[in-house]
Amino acid sequence: MNAARIIYHLARADFLERVRRYSFLVMLGLVVFLGYQTAIGNMALELGQYRGEFNSAWVGAMMSLIGTFFIGWFGFYMVKGSVARDRETGVGQIMATTPLTRPLYLLGKWFSNFAVLMAMVAVLALAGIVIQLLQGENTQINLLAFLDPFFFIVMPLMALVAAAAVLFESIPFLQGGFGNVVYFFAFIMFVPLFMENNALKNYPAFEPIGLGLLASEMGKAVTAIHPDYNGDFTLGGGFVEQATTTFVWNGIHWTPEFIFARFSLIVIALALTFLAALFFDRFDPSRTKPRSVRMKSSAPDSAPAPASTSQALPTPHLTPLNKSANRFSFFTVLTAELKLLLKGQRWWWYAITGGVIIACFVNSSSVVREIVLPIAWVWSILVWSALGNREIHNNVQQLAFSSASPLWRQLPAQWLAGFIVTLLIASGAALRFVIDGDTIGLIALISGALFIPSLALASGVWSGTSKLFEILYMVIWYLGPLNKIPGLDFIGSHSNGSPHIFIPFSIALIASAIFGRSRQLRN
Repeated sequence: MNAARIIYHLARADFLERVRRYSFLVMLGLVVFLGYQTAIGNMALELGQYRGEFNSAWVGAMMSLIGTFFIGWFGFYMVKGSVARDRETGVGQIMATTPLTRPLYLLGKWFSNFAVLMAMVAVLALAGIVIQLLQGENTQINLLAFLDPFFFIVMPLMALVAAAAVLFESIPFLQGGFGNVVYFFAFIMFVPLFMENNALKNYPAFEPIGLGLLASEMGKAVTAIHPDYNGDFTLGGGFVEQATTTFVWNGIHWTPEFIFARFSLIVIALALTFLAALFFDRFDPSRTKPRSVRMKSSAPDSAPAPASTSQALPTPHLTPLNKSANRFSFFTVLTAELKLLLKGQRWWWYAITGGVIIACFVNSSSVVREIVLPIAWVWSILVWSALGNREIHNNVQQLAFSSASPLWRQLPAQWLAGFIVTLLIASGAALRFVIDGDTIGLIALISGALFIPSLALASGVWSGTSKLFEILYMVIWYLGPLNKIPGLDFIGSHSNGSPHIFIPFSIALIASAIFGRSRQLRN
């Protein structure tokens, strides 16, 4: 079997397995929702007071930008985990016994990641055609002008995202939640870094998302018609200024230089995949874990053979447990859950946590609310993300769920342990708010401390992984406390923290976690 055939069959099997999963349907639903928001005007692409006529070129460019941002950002989490799944199910160990090489295996995973991402892009493209027809400004479909941005802008980025997922899964310290957080920050920091770099502005086609290229080409078109154009370029929701003037834009003139720049991203993606092969352990535990130490035997090497056991063995007698051993102690379970959350962290994690607690105490209330407390409550995201899914992640759900009253004994202890850890990390801020008499900040802190473990528990129970909480929490944390959106500012960094929203919502999340765990127990 040649290399191309191996890659094809590996990618095909992996692709079919993924598209049959519930998470893929959820992502498709979100993509359709984005298309709907664009159709009703809640998502728009505007250049200050100007916007393009809803022809094929403009709609294709707008939907391609939405695809690069949404699918390029969150699609990474959708495709990341394929190698880990092979490792957990034992399929990887079976593949390791075959002549399949590391580059071929990772190329198959890259191609599968790319196919899954492009499937979601195809749904978004179909939604774009529907949007053009619904808007009715120009109902003539020009497929070439419509598909050009998807082919030259979206497709190279999806290849890069697919390769990044393979690379993260091959590097040990990026395989888990830390890698998810790293990608989140890397993606949101890359765009402003590129747009503010004057040297890179001269080569907009090399910017992976395509924002610089479209802003440059659309800006030239609108400036030729309206010389008073001020250079604004926005893609977003309700904060976007409503355009009052339309102009006709016929798309980008794709020169060989533009095409070379865009397709060079695919070459970079392939290079990242081959780079990942250098770190990939090929499911060999000896490459990532130390070899087990040989146990010293207390018996001599030439021990005599055991005597014959043909005679009847004595019947064993088990000592029954006394009443005190059968008595349930919630404090004992809570202590165990606290140990599971906190033990195993490196010494520097505790040192930084202590430093953050001290920083919360020595700064003023305003600085704590705006800067220090948001840092404190994002630092421990990987601690909370284990709530609700630790049993499934460690494959001990059969033991844990078959214990006595796991719903009402273990689950409340998990949530309370998460709540205690949250309060402990924010203890310096709480003391500062009390000293300064900042009642609003203190109430927002308590509300946020209720919300974080509730979201983690519900996300972990329903998804069975830590990934859902890490994504949701980072998005809420980024949009609320950092970008000053009041409805999502659960910390109260720029508002009162909306405790009237987050406290009832936390209660609903706890109820959702209880319902989800009861379903798991019944199944």
